Parts: sequence; structure tokens; C-alpha cells
Amino acid sequence: MKVVCLNWNNYLGRGAEYVGKLENMVRRNLTLPYEFVCLTEDDLPEGKRGWWNKLTLLEMFDGEVLYLDLDLVIGANIDHLVRLARTDPTRIWMRDDFSYSIVNPRADLDAYTRRQLGGPGCCNSSVMMWSGKRDMSGAAGMVADMHGDQNVISAMFWPDGIGLWPKESVKSYKYHVLRGLGWGDITVMHGEPKNHQIRDPELLKCWV
Repeated sequence: MKVVCLNWNNYLGRGAEYVGKLENMVRRNLTLPYEFVCLTEDDLPEGKRGWWNKLTLLEMFDGEVLYLDLDLVIGANIDHLVRLARTDPTRIWMRDDFSYSIVNPRADLDAYTRRQLGGPGCCNSSVMMWSGKRDMSGAAGMVADMHGDQNVISAMFWPDGIGLWPKESVKSYKYHVLRGLGWGDITVMHGEPKNHQIRDPELLKCWV
């Protein structure tokens, strides 16, 4: 199994710091055998930027891949997530999105937002696991109309090709921690603020 992250254009000007701390958190919280791989723009085809490169990752690797965004905090053992994904390796394992759920879609979406999402909701691509290369040839025609990689992946593979992580295992800093709903085994620091801007003792204990 490869644990893969993407340090595109020296992430936030602090790429080495974020990659190093992510690798440390994985080492402390994943006991199953793995190889840690960090990819940069030098490893990927030209033409894509930032998160769009995740679409390329899905067609790059033959074996098992656990993909992790750099802006995560891993605070507990994540072996159970890998074992869950291994129960059905035909699926891409993701988290139901925190604000635009694909399981319980919002009823207030206008036509533009629905087009950007690629449907009534989407899955979050901050933590993904899959096995074997995926055919991403259909993605090219979607990129211009959709907000991000996770919208394309959701539109292409939901529902039969995506499995969902347990909600309590993968949480959002903005939607859970700041609302008093606690940290997850993995907590996603999507948007702002980012890891290095937060002085929360729980984060500082884990993000080292």
C-alpha cells in the first residue's frame, strides 16, 4: 500500500513542513505496512493545477493507494479505515461532503451550484483510498463546468463506485470542531484557517 500526498508548488510556501508532519502523523497512527510517497509538480503531467491533479493520481497507481491531503490532522489510529476500504476494493473510498452531502442533498441549490457540484451533492476527496488504476478518460469534459476534483470524481463514480468513510472517523475542523462536535480520527482543515494558523492544544499535540 502506498500512502500518497501531493505537495503542489510548495504548498502554502511551507510544503516541507506540511509533508514532514503528515508523514509523522501517518507513522504514529498507521500500523499496517505502507510506503509513504510525496508527489510534486515534477512528477505529474503539465497542464493541471492544484487539486485537479488528484484526477491524475487515480490513473497512476496499480496497487492500493491511501491518499491524504496535506492539511489534515491525524489524531488516532486509522488502520480501521484501511481495513474498511479493503472490504470492497472496487470502490473509491471517500467522505460524504461536509456542506454538500451526496447522501442527504440540500434542497436549496440553484442551477449554477448544482452544475458546479456535478449533481445534488458530492463526496469529499481529502481522504481517499482505492485499489488499481481508474479510467478517468471521461473527466476531461467535466472539468470546465465543475468546481473541483471531488465533484468530477463523485459525478463519475457515485453511487456504485464509491464507498463512504464513517462520519465520526473523518471530520471537518470548521463544521465539527468549531461547533463543539469534537475531532475525528482524521480532521480536515479545508478552507481557512490552515494548520499552522491554529493554536488549539489538540491540533498542536497531533500536528508534529
